[in-house]
Amino acid sequence: MTGPRASGGRAVPHRDAARHPPVLQPVLEVAPLGDFTLWPVTDVEGWLVLSGALSAPEVGTAVARIAAYNHLDERTTWPGGTDPLTAVRPVVAAGPEPGALLVPGGLRLSDPGTGARVEPGCCNGVEDWREWYGLRAGALLDLGHDPTPWAEPRPDGTLRVWADEEGSSWVDTDLDELTGLLDGVRADLAGFLRALRSWADDVVPAAATDLVASLDRHLQVTGPVA
Repeated sequence: MTGPRASGGRAVPHRDAARHPPVLQPVLEVAPLGDFTLWPVTDVEGWLVLSGALSAPEVGTAVARIAAYNHLDERTTWPGGTDPLTAVRPVVAAGPEPGALLVPGGLRLSDPGTGARVEPGCCNGVEDWREWYGLRAGALLDLGHDPTPWAEPRPDGTLRVWADEEGSSWVDTDLDELTGLLDGVRADLAGFLRALRSWADDVVPAAATDLVASLDRHLQVTGPVA
């Protein structure tokens, strides 16, 4: 018998049939874009789950946030201009090397049973999501700071991820189910790329292929998992 299905459709095992399996999602840190008018966006603040379920305005919000964050002069201010094609240039023109494009956020781990959540810390990025695969081999994981979440492998084969350095709350997951959860994250990001392509075909058709390719490369979505 298989366990519940992680995001992306993969079944994961668990030890207790009554246990609620955790949920792992790629989330983008977003802030209100003010009087932004280059394309439709949503008035959202906090975390935006990156997946194929995003509406066109939500995809537009994600693109605007990523482009603004990677603007060379001021990361927290929209790059400006009146041409959508020019506005996505910081994303399209990012070099191929790791770190050339930053996507603020990371992975959010939630426990549906307790309601506990561990959200990415400051200076964490969605582009680093694959580092979670190393936890099964005992690798250290930087989840950002303020509030400085951290991961603790435990002797019973579980991974306890603390919400902050004070240990105020946590979410547990079996190390054996972590690969399935991460495969679900990858499926969510692949869905986001499909939604992005549809959005880009409508808003910036001349840059659609390069825009999707850049985010695919830097988010490490379709490349092989080591």
